[in-house]
Amino acid sequence: MSRVLPVAAALAAAVAVFTGVALPERQQRLLADRDAGSVAGVFHIHTNRSDGRSSPDVVAAAAASAGLSFVVFTDHGDGTRRPDPPVYRSGVLCLDAVEVSTTGGHLVALGLGEVPYPLGGEPRDVVEDVHRFGGFGIVAHPDSPKAELAWHDWTLPVDGVELLNADTAWRKRFYRRDASAWWMLAQSLVSYPVRPPQTIARLFSDAPALMDTWTTLTATRPVVALAGMDAHARLDLTSSDQNERGYSLPIPSYDASFQVMTLHLTPSAPLTGDASHDAALLLEAIEQGRSYTAIDAWAAPARFTFVATRDGRQIEQGSRMASGTPFTLTVRHNAPASFTTRVLRDNTVIGEGHEETLEIAAAGEPGRYRVEIRDPARHDAPPWIISNPIYVVAPHVDATAAAPPASRVVDAIPLFDGRTTDGWIPESDKSSLSAIDRVSLLDGPSLRLRFGLSGGKDIGQFASAAVDTPPSVANYDHIAFSVHAEQPMRLAVQVRAVFPDAHTERWRRSVFVDATDREYVIPFDDMRPVGVTTTGSVPVSALHNVLFVVDTTNTATRTSGQVWLRNVRLEKRAAR
Repeated sequence: MSRVLPVAAALAAAVAVFTGVALPERQQRLLADRDAGSVAGVFHIHTNRSDGRSSPDVVAAAAASAGLSFVVFTDHGDGTRRPDPPVYRSGVLCLDAVEVSTTGGHLVALGLGEVPYPLGGEPRDVVEDVHRFGGFGIVAHPDSPKAELAWHDWTLPVDGVELLNADTAWRKRFYRRDASAWWMLAQSLVSYPVRPPQTIARLFSDAPALMDTWTTLTATRPVVALAGMDAHARLDLTSSDQNERGYSLPIPSYDASFQVMTLHLTPSAPLTGDASHDAALLLEAIEQGRSYTAIDAWAAPARFTFVATRDGRQIEQGSRMASGTPFTLTVRHNAPASFTTRVLRDNTVIGEGHEETLEIAAAGEPGRYRVEIRDPARHDAPPWIISNPIYVVAPHVDATAAAPPASRVVDAIPLFDGRTTDGWIPESDKSSLSAIDRVSLLDGPSLRLRFGLSGGKDIGQFASAAVDTPPSVANYDHIAFSVHAEQPMRLAVQVRAVFPDAHTERWRRSVFVDATDREYVIPFDDMRPVGVTTTGSVPVSALHNVLFVVDTTNTATRTSGQVWLRNVRLEKRAAR
């Protein structure tokens, strides 16, 4: 016993020392005397309707305990579930959005109603559909180190981007797999039970490359910056599939997550307590960029305003003003005295200071003017506050002359002669059905594809119409056709190549179809691989088939319908 006690005491002392070293700094409590009418809430929250732990009611109660005014639920889905109407739960306004998976990252769709077919597939198709059905598309966790979560196509007209995501923060540490990263994670395991919000926030790291990307995007159009908590209250131990329920731990909890960081919105009018009315105000504030993000785990409650003043008129975050005339930028905040406020035009600092009110005279140059407030003691950390820009734009310039010239057809060969279905073959999986026939419509003969996808589990059901390409296929570079359908849907236009060893590969381009007859001209260069291919571009000389495919990427199982195709042809095009 005499030996055990000293050893136990030494171990206890070692644990105490390690815990002391591991603990992050306490939160600084701030004076809250600068309320400019903003409301604080959280964005990107998952419930048990997808891969979160708890029900919306339980999550809302946790948000109420944290003093939040709103929560934006972003459960995984394809848009076909009717979103819950806005509702106050425990005094917290709950908004229902959806996080859609694409082949190149995830997109959160705000303001989207129930859509007529599943959203999915290529990012360009999902962005297009979200806009088609009245939604607002925000790129989720764009710089995640997990390939299937990261965003891959910044040429698309996305509406917003998460500059900070809590799920990405720990993944970045984990995927680094170096000593400092492992040490940070080990400290977090010890400190989380003691200071959970501060432990989560300590994992955040700065992302200058993502900030540069966002700045580049805003050069051509407004793109809203947000932060996503990406809270699930689940640490999965047996499965990484969002659709599977394995054993998990309830960390980080919703209670802890809701004290890490907040999204502050400035609605155009005070909230009234009417859920539908208030939801419209908050969605408008998000979409117009009247918002900023604050990391509350470091210092709270945050108060912040950023305006431009010219000739007595004030311009808020997210708004535009013409260039050419001087104006004054005013920042007011309640940051700790040690924090540094920086005003930037694009990524260039044009003024900084520590005072609670900072005024910067601007000459009126075009650019995106924004604010960062940082804690200099937190090296490699993101800003405590990130604002949205005030857009100062040059007078409108007609860009018509800069548009690329339209192409002209120099050769074409039909794949459907309008008289028979010769050469066309129906293809489907074993459990689904497809049939092809020729029909006469008012606008001419058409090829009709009748399809029926089988029910049950989604196992890749498909139905299609296929036709062989002519021996001269290498002379052509486009597929052209007219198409309409019974109902809104997406149709995959595919080409199939057969190689000397007899293996096949496919490329595709999805198009929207509905009851309106639409003309499509698709370059082979615009098609993307289906699965793994030997080359990213279509090997035109090896093409064997053209297919029009209905599959479960954008069509639900147990769905049947008809698609009509006219004037299907290969074209050779050249610039005018």
